This record gives sequence, structure tokens and C-alpha cells, in this order.
Amino acid sequence: MARDANTSAARSALLAVALVGALVLIEFFRRVLATPQRPSWPPSRDAVTSADARAASAAGAQSSDFAWSTAATIEPWVEGREFFPRIFADVEAATSSVHVLMFGWREGTIGTRMADLLRRKLADGVEVRVIVDGFGSRPYGAARELFTALSAAGAEIVVNDFSVFERRGLFPDRQRRVLRRGELGRVDHRKLYVVDGVAAWTGGAGLEDHFENGAFHDVMVRVTGDVVRQAQAAFLRSFASRGGPPPAELDGLFPEQPEPGTTPIALAEVIPGGLVAATQAIMEQLDGATKRLDIANPYLTDRGAISQVVAAAGRGAKVRLLVSETSNNAQASAALRHRYAELASAGVEVYELPGTVVHAKVVVADDVVSFGTVNLDAWALYRNAEIMMIARSPELAQLFETRLFDPDIARAKPAEPPAGFRQRLECWVADKLTFLL
Repeated sequence: MARDANTSAARSALLAVALVGALVLIEFFRRVLATPQRPSWPPSRDAVTSADARAASAAGAQSSDFAWSTAATIEPWVEGREFFPRIFADVEAATSSVHVLMFGWREGTIGTRMADLLRRKLADGVEVRVIVDGFGSRPYGAARELFTALSAAGAEIVVNDFSVFERRGLFPDRQRRVLRRGELGRVDHRKLYVVDGVAAWTGGAGLEDHFENGAFHDVMVRVTGDVVRQAQAAFLRSFASRGGPPPAELDGLFPEQPEPGTTPIALAEVIPGGLVAATQAIMEQLDGATKRLDIANPYLTDRGAISQVVAAAGRGAKVRLLVSETSNNAQASAALRHRYAELASAGVEVYELPGTVVHAKVVVADDVVSFGTVNLDAWALYRNAEIMMIARSPELAQLFETRLFDPDIARAKPAEPPAGFRQRLECWVADKLTFLL
């Protein structure tokens, strides 16, 4: 009897442990894979305008809802050999502040050059604030020495830490552990520079050597005008949310723009927790294409986005997709290849660029252009922190065609559907797992 009782008790204990484990696993995957969404686009009546950007930052506003604004110049530059010298030149010319928000800033040649330049600017009295992602930049690992030296020179650095007990505050030794609430495993995938409050850069490239040497094919865009004030507000909000101290003085960070500009432009983000303004803006852009739709993106796996692409072709728009012949994400490429036949039958032209990884995130829909960090997959559209700008300009649309799409498509090859049973099976399986990719 005692033996039976002990066996029964052991089974009950194991069942309880298994039940608790299952609940923990379910909760873990719910928090990791959840895709909460709320209406985030178009901007609301209470959205932060460029004129309100300084006041919103002074009040500690956490809004990521930005109103339509204006740009004076929008200059896309393709390939690191084109954009890095210009980014470095802007930072070199800075007289008051340099703010960098970067997913991937590593200890290679290009990352070290930027860190060295910023240390020199700090010695000249320029304020430097930095936000890096703990996963993409490895500030607690391989790149620790780079960021520790930058901090020692006077830069204020905070880290997006996606662990359960995240570290908030100034890197490396003024941080505290805080229990993360809400979603887990969210990286900050944004790339943004704001220099002297008058010039902003955004696009897909990190401070990593493969963007400089051509292994990754990307675009960075320099923007001036009133929208830069909103970019500054977005940076400062993110800096504060990770425990960064407020600036002692804001006027110098929000100067009057030399040229406010006239090109309509809006800054839109994805912020974990349900704000998906960038996502909804892109979907609206795809839905509105009637004449042309050109997309460059490394990971086009979202079924809703693909459906919008097919629908645009059905409306008579000339649709071209630019992707990699060989991607750094084989599963995402396989999932898209599963859709090649469907896309082709709808009239969509898919081009694979050889010899490099297409990493640009650009959509040209008629005369509306979006550019930034948003991949067209579930992680970027619904989970991670992302940033982009969307502008209405026939001239800008043509500039992207001239600098990016036309030359790339001229050297790309038309895509072909998967051939053979094994390849078709692999692509079919990848397509069924797009929620995870």
C-alpha cells in the first residue's frame, strides 16, 4: 500500500511539473511570437508634429505617432562605398550633437572608424548619444571593448536588452536589472543618425564591414527639413525608454531648420506592444499602387504583403520585385520561391540579384516612396522595433528608379520557380513556417 501511495504521489508530482512546464512554455512562446496590433496609421489628430517635437521631448512623451511633415532634401545612396563617406562627413562636420540608433554596430573596420571619429568629436565638445541593440551589436560580448572605450570618452550609451531581466541605464556600469513585461525577444532593428538636429540618415545598413565591402547591397537615405525634428524626438524617446538620462538642454537639439522643405514626408515606426504605423503605412502604399510597384526587400514572406503585391498586378500596375539570388536567410528565400509561380501567373516580375545579398528595404508605389529598416516578414512588420520614412514625390520616385531599381534589374536575372521534388518540398515547408521567419 505504501509503495502504491508513493508511486501515485510521484506520478502526481511529475504531472504537476509537466503541467507547470507546459504552461511556462506556452507563456514563453506567446510572449515571443505574439503579434499584437492596434490602429496606428494614418497619423492621428494628436500626432506629434515637427513644431511640437521639442515640447514632446521636454514632457517625456512616449508617443510614436508622428504627423505628416516636410523634407527639404531626400538623397538615396546605394552601396556602402557611396553612403559611408557621406555619413562620416556629416559626423565629422558636427558642431553640437551626434545621435546614433543602430541595430548592428560591430568591432570591424567600419565600426571602429565610427567609434574613433566619435571619440574625436567628444574631445571637441560635441554631445554623443548612442542606442545599440544587445543582439545585433554584441556590446556585452565581442564589441564590449569598442563601446566601453566610447563610453569612457564621454558618450552616453544605452542598450536594447531583449532578455527577461533587461539592463537599463548607461552602459557599461550605470545599469540596473529590470524585469521585462510584455513581449520577449524583441530586437531594436532600427538604424538612424541625427546630426546637429538638421540632418538625418536612415536605411538598412549597419556599421558593419559587409555593408562597406559590397557583400550586402543596401541603401541609406539622407534627409533634411522639418521631419528631422521628429526623428530627433523619436531618438530621444527611445533613449529615455532604455534608461538614458534626459539632455540638460534641448534647444540645441531642435534648431530651426535651415530649409523646412516642401516634400510631404512622414516618419513611421513599429514599436513592440502593438504600434505598427510603419506596417500599416506600407500596406496602404501597396494597396494604392495602380501604375507601378517596385520593391527591394531581403525577406518578403508575409502573406498579407504578398497578397497585396498580387492584387496590385491585378489592378494593372507593373510590379517588379528585387531579391537576392543567394540570401543570408535560406528559409525566407525558400518561402518566397514557393510563391514564384503564383506571382508570375499574376504578372509580377521577380528578379534575383547575383553576387550580393539584397538588404535594401524600399517600396516605390506610383509616386510614393518608403525607405528604412522594415523587412516584409512577421518579425519586422509586427514584433521588432523598426523605423522608416514615407514620402510623396514623383521626383524622388524617379531618383530611386534611376539609382536603385533600373541598374539592379539590368544586372539581375529573372527568377524561376523551384524545380524538382526536394526543392519544391523545402520551399513548401518554409512557406508554412513564415510566421516564425
